Amino acid sequence: MSSSAQGLYSLATLIKRLEAITSRLEDVEDSRSAGHLKRQSTSTVTSAAVAETPSASAPPPPPPPPPPPPAIEVQAEVPRAVTAYDEIVIEGKLKPFLEINKAIAPPPLNEQVDLLAKALATLRSVLLQVTACRKPDHKVFDKVIEAVTRAKEAARKERDWFNHFTVIADGTAFVGWVTVEPKPGPYVNDIKESTAYYANRILKDFKEKDPRHAEWVRAFNGVLDGMKRYVMEFHTTGLVWNSNGIPVFRPVSGPPPPPPPPPAGSASSAAAPAGGVAAVFADLNRGADVTKGLRKVDKSEMTHKNPALRAGSVVPASSGAAAKKPVKPTPVKPTKPQALMGKKPAKFALEGNKWIIEYQENESALEVADTDISQVVNLFACKNTTIIIKGKVNAVTLVNCTKTSVLVESVVSSVSIMKSPSFTLQITGVAPTVQIDSTDSGQIYLSKQCLDVEITTAKCSAINVSLPVEGEEDGVFEEQAMPEMLKTVVHNGKLVTTIVEHAG
Repeated sequence: MSSSAQGLYSLATLIKRLEAITSRLEDVEDSRSAGHLKRQSTSTVTSAAVAETPSASAPPPPPPPPPPPPAIEVQAEVPRAVTAYDEIVIEGKLKPFLEINKAIAPPPLNEQVDLLAKALATLRSVLLQVTACRKPDHKVFDKVIEAVTRAKEAARKERDWFNHFTVIADGTAFVGWVTVEPKPGPYVNDIKESTAYYANRILKDFKEKDPRHAEWVRAFNGVLDGMKRYVMEFHTTGLVWNSNGIPVFRPVSGPPPPPPPPPAGSASSAAAPAGGVAAVFADLNRGADVTKGLRKVDKSEMTHKNPALRAGSVVPASSGAAAKKPVKPTPVKPTKPQALMGKKPAKFALEGNKWIIEYQENESALEVADTDISQVVNLFACKNTTIIIKGKVNAVTLVNCTKTSVLVESVVSSVSIMKSPSFTLQITGVAPTVQIDSTDSGQIYLSKQCLDVEITTAKCSAINVSLPVEGEEDGVFEEQAMPEMLKTVVHNGKLVTTIVEHAG
């Protein structure tokens, strides 16, 4: 073998050995750096590579530190008020109602009930974060209730199920108890009473058709009863909000609000250009101050009142104070005389056969004595006053009185009450008629001799009558509410009105 062939052979051998050494060093480096360094290709080796081989024997870098141990997740404890809400309302009452509803309801009613379930789920999230949030506006829950109401309006074609839709739409308002203070429990009960009319219609319409509808009504009332029980146990005086907390419902996305307008007299307005469109907008940004430099135009300068000015193209400028006329001050609207604004004097007098009792306030016991059977007692605009009428009078009249109590022995004709809220009337003797008109909230106490009285009402509400209990001593009464809901039907061409009786 020639010397040149031997040289080529030894050079090829050397290159192979260098490639093997380099590959070994790269494997060691990869194993120590945990795969973070890429393997370098050594397909071409030159003589310069031979010169660099001593540097390849440098000590490898130290291994990276071990990764930190995984963090231990600590789950926050759910408050007892929330777990009780799940047990009493969600699991105890809502789920049975959802089951009976799916068994009998059409798809539109199922969609409305699903909205009710979402409203209760939203209420749970509020209870979960109440300690970190500030009290929301009632409009937040109005939006939730509005969705259920829209579902009722959209399903009016379901005539057989309209009462069901109305019960759900009216009853969903009970979720708003979170904004009621200081006693949210009665609010839930009021919502239940507001749905009683349509619930009773369901019981009546499906009494002979399908008894499952009665179960549906009882299950829905159970949801309201469960909510009332929960509120009375855990939130008797209402939710305790954090006045410095965050809003209950944060906006998920959306553009940021626009920046506030710059203050008057800022550097940006001072640096506005002196002319052009930019100057016009700069003046407009001044707000109400833009009109301060204007003056009132005199009649001599008005072209529509001076034909000579319309002939020319330029209105002559007025100079000096001669063109300016003193501005008349704006007339001040006269106020109500002080005599009319003050409280009117009280009056208690007998004029002819009429007792006139007017504008009495905070009187605990005004006594009308020495009465006659022909006399009439008229009360007008009294407030927080108690009137005691002794003897027998012809008639008693209350008009525009507030929180006024009347104790009368006997009346020949009638007791008339008009526009007198929160009144109290007690008859210890006999009265044939009691007439009440346009009055809200009242209490009537009758004696045993006055049980034959006739009571007529018009545009009244919350009127209660207390009757003496038979066999008991005097002063023991049983309170009964006067009916407010009436039903009118057409029978043989005439209107027949009866009292609506609640069942269930």
